[in-house]
Amino acid sequence: MPVFLKQMALRTSAIFIVKVMGALVRIPLFRLLGAEGVGLYQMAYSFYGLILTMITAGFPTALFLMTAKDTRRGKNLVMMMLVCLAVIGGGAGYLSYAFAPAIALFMGDQNLTIPIQYIAPALFIVPLLHLVRGYLQGIESYGFIASSEVLEQLVRVCTMLGLATTWAIHGKVWAVSGAVFGAFTGAVCALLFLLIPLRMSLRVVDGERLRQTISMSLPIFLYSSVAILATRLIVPVSEFLDALIIPHRLQDGGMSADQAIAAFGEISGMAVTAVYFPTIITAAISHTLSAKITEDWKNKKNKAFVRRSCLALQLAWGLGMVSTLFLFFYAHDVSVLLFGKEEVEYAIRYLCAIPLLTGLREVTTTILWAQEREREPVKGLLFGSICSVVLAYLLIAIPGFGYEGTVISMLSLECVSVLWNIGQIKKSHNRIFLFMPALWEACHILVIGIGCFWILGTINEMFFNTLPVSFQEIEKMVLFYGGLASYMGLRFVRRNRLTLFF
Repeated sequence: MPVFLKQMALRTSAIFIVKVMGALVRIPLFRLLGAEGVGLYQMAYSFYGLILTMITAGFPTALFLMTAKDTRRGKNLVMMMLVCLAVIGGGAGYLSYAFAPAIALFMGDQNLTIPIQYIAPALFIVPLLHLVRGYLQGIESYGFIASSEVLEQLVRVCTMLGLATTWAIHGKVWAVSGAVFGAFTGAVCALLFLLIPLRMSLRVVDGERLRQTISMSLPIFLYSSVAILATRLIVPVSEFLDALIIPHRLQDGGMSADQAIAAFGEISGMAVTAVYFPTIITAAISHTLSAKITEDWKNKKNKAFVRRSCLALQLAWGLGMVSTLFLFFYAHDVSVLLFGKEEVEYAIRYLCAIPLLTGLREVTTTILWAQEREREPVKGLLFGSICSVVLAYLLIAIPGFGYEGTVISMLSLECVSVLWNIGQIKKSHNRIFLFMPALWEACHILVIGIGCFWILGTINEMFFNTLPVSFQEIEKMVLFYGGLASYMGLRFVRRNRLTLFF
């Protein structure tokens, strides 16, 4: 089996386990917190995500890219950056804890004070964890990364459920606080685990070479970090603005404060959790592809670079279409089975294109980064974020159009950024992502998907109508997604014969 496929399988397995654990814990958690509690949870996490991104900047990704190109430079830089991030993260965590009441007031709900205080310690640990993972990715130590991700999620899930359930007797705010504290406990355990491979890798670092390498590499490293920070920062800023704008504009449209936070929780918490779940495979593709195509670009292997990029986009496109059809057809079943709320069905169906758009955005961003064109994804996300914020402000306050306006604003960010990235890639390599073959493949998947949906529905009515309704729905969803994804996978293998991965 090609090395690329082995690494992708490892990363996909780890990400799948993490995503499944995260999705499973959110079922009882969201039922425990309710729509309003989920809204508070999402608002607290939007603040945390913004500050975390500002602290870590683009350091982990820049370190990974530099380590992939020159392992010695990566070894030397990771030591210095660990100290820097420890100081910055510790300061940010302390300030967030101390000024939590003011932050909650700024975000429009004093109930956020305690959740922000309980998520503040994670701002010290999580940046260090991300940096270590970035270095280990550069030396292609995917086994340790995958194990740490599973460990982190396991501890996080146990903490979230344990504290949220225990503290729920004190009120919804304390239940939310217990849930967000899991980010800290999970990161601590994962970081302690990764200190073993990190120490093994760094034990041969030479002090004199350390100083020379830092002086030579630091300007390039910082420039790349800032460029990547701009890319990473736009999405958390957009999510933070959503947390500020959407609840207030829903109230302007006629909802009460509790109804607005509950609606925000249904869309940004429950529906978004469901629609982003299928992106696990494209995330793994992007993660493992990045080292390979960076090496191809550096060594001027243009043919290999184009082949790998085309294959990654083919996978993202095909699997994204399968996931989109699944969410569109089974939105009602997903909303009831996962969250026990039929109202979430409409948000899931409206957002069903997210797996396709997000997968393409992740892969195209990786391709542009490998070409050392870090500014281009920044521009696309910036234009998309501006479009999203403007549409959110204009549409959400229209009476009776709050759900639709929120969804349109979220989709606009992904659409604009994907179109921009593809346009920039085609300027340098016109053979990457050919429109007509992609359109033909989409039509093919659509026809097969509609046929599978009709056939499964007919068979279920004829042979399984006596079984419990929940079992029937799960059976149809598993057969639909598993069958269609397997068919597309076999079709992909047959078309490309996998030799292009070498």
